[in-house]
Amino acid sequence: MVKDKLKVIYSALVTPFNEDESLNEEAIRKLVEFELDNGVEGFYCCGSSGEGLLLSLEERKRVLEVVLDEVRGRVPVISHIGTVATKDVVELAKHALNAGADAVSMIPPYYYNFSMDEIVDYYLDVVNEVPDIPVIVYNIPQFTGVSFNRDNAGRLLENDHVIGIKHTSTDLFGLERMKNDFPDKVYLNGFDEIFLSGLVAGANAAIGTTVNLYPKTFRRLMDLYEENRIEEAQKVQSLINHRVKEMVSVGIFSAVKYMFMKQGIDCGTCRRPFAKLNDQQKARLDRLIAEGFEIE
Repeated sequence: MVKDKLKVIYSALVTPFNEDESLNEEAIRKLVEFELDNGVEGFYCCGSSGEGLLLSLEERKRVLEVVLDEVRGRVPVISHIGTVATKDVVELAKHALNAGADAVSMIPPYYYNFSMDEIVDYYLDVVNEVPDIPVIVYNIPQFTGVSFNRDNAGRLLENDHVIGIKHTSTDLFGLERMKNDFPDKVYLNGFDEIFLSGLVAGANAAIGTTVNLYPKTFRRLMDLYEENRIEEAQKVQSLINHRVKEMVSVGIFSAVKYMFMKQGIDCGTCRRPFAKLNDQQKARLDRLIAEGFEIE
């Protein structure tokens, strides 16, 4: 039942900051309500889009608390807790459980070129110490240097407490092989620009940065796919890709925050060392905003 509940369209929620880079809790609440009103079906907190690795442990806890308090059980909330130290991940997992998150998600430990045995143990330490919180493996090799596939992820997917994979990778063969051998797990597509391809390969949910702004478009694509209206779904994917291209060209996380500011929710800028948008970049986003926020 938990896994079925999680098969929805998630916003990879950005984290609003004040001018001094402190958390803007009022803006977090406004953002959550705005996105719920516009069709977001779930929230993924403190991931890449949420600048999770630029937040302290206490800030990550507070973001989750504020989001959960504002959501009030209306949609599922997943907390990204991944970091390099196992003790910190376990601490965040315990907090997420006590705060009421539906699941936690974790990138593998990075920087030290850990062995796969060490990486698997990192996940299993959370499973063993906090067995009551479902765990989702976060596969994002472009950032971590670790690529999960059927062989290495299978050691985790065999565990009942590991309920799925957040697959932010272009390796759709690997996704299909995991889905083939572990069909009861949750597979969350992570790259917005290959959402349709991810669905074909076995994804049954999505977590996306541009979902923050375009949730109905993603739901429309998923509905068209499930109705076997593939040519129409391809057209929607092309529209998503146009938007992704424009936003990536200026820095996608900064772009999302700017586009929310233009809709009346001041999310601030991304934390340093991210650079602020210049006037030319803002003008490019203004042209994208003028195109509208959803398909008709």
